[in-house]
Amino acid sequence: MTSTISDTDRPRYQVIADDLMADIAAEKFAVGAMLPTEMELCDRYNVSRYTVREALRQLRELGMVAMRRGSGTRVMSARPEQAYVQSVSALSELLRYPGTSFEVMESGRISLNAEQAEILKVQSGADWFRISGVRRSERANMPICWQDVYVLPQFENAARQVSVDHRAVHQIIEQQHGEIIGHAQLDMFASHIDGALARHLEVAPDTAAMTIVRRYTDHNGRLFETTRSVHPEGRFVYSLDLRRDWRTRD
Repeated sequence: MTSTISDTDRPRYQVIADDLMADIAAEKFAVGAMLPTEMELCDRYNVSRYTVREALRQLRELGMVAMRRGSGTRVMSARPEQAYVQSVSALSELLRYPGTSFEVMESGRISLNAEQAEILKVQSGADWFRISGVRRSERANMPICWQDVYVLPQFENAARQVSVDHRAVHQIIEQQHGEIIGHAQLDMFASHIDGALARHLEVAPDTAAMTIVRRYTDHNGRLFETTRSVHPEGRFVYSLDLRRDWRTRD
């Protein structure tokens, strides 16, 4: 059987993953059954083995299949797990959320108060543009975090496009303005979700959370964007793929 992929707006592996998810949900592949082999899937979708493996990796990260070398891919669940898992094998992957959309709740120019200035590590009273809203997993259709994105006023138009573009704002800025990241700082810490955000994130007030703050500077050391992301407990997982550098002793 050969399947033709006509969705050109998404990566081919994503289209394949979604197609297989639909087949699993429809019990064409029952829980406990084996999926077709990689070569069979290559023939079915007319794609390379690399593309098929990437699609299967997406399903594995959602907890829907288990992959074992020499044994194939077995269906483990008919539905995705609740946690959004982001596998990271390169720095660029650490700074963005693939497979998500952004719903804008608030936007406008602000004069930073003391709390906001502390997040950005700049002087209070500075003028910035802020856009805030919910980032949602496209697969599980659930909110994975609340985001406050602060950019210099000159990048306001680029930031506003996140409602239709859905990429990370720094990617949009880079494409439109040629503003290349020279340095990125990432802070992660435990927190709680207040009542104002709880409704948007569909959790109870005071739910435990993980907050991630990303600060982006250009090659001249100028801060041009800071993003604060608040993830409810159990909604987001970083999966880091790190390999030892055998050229060093430590």
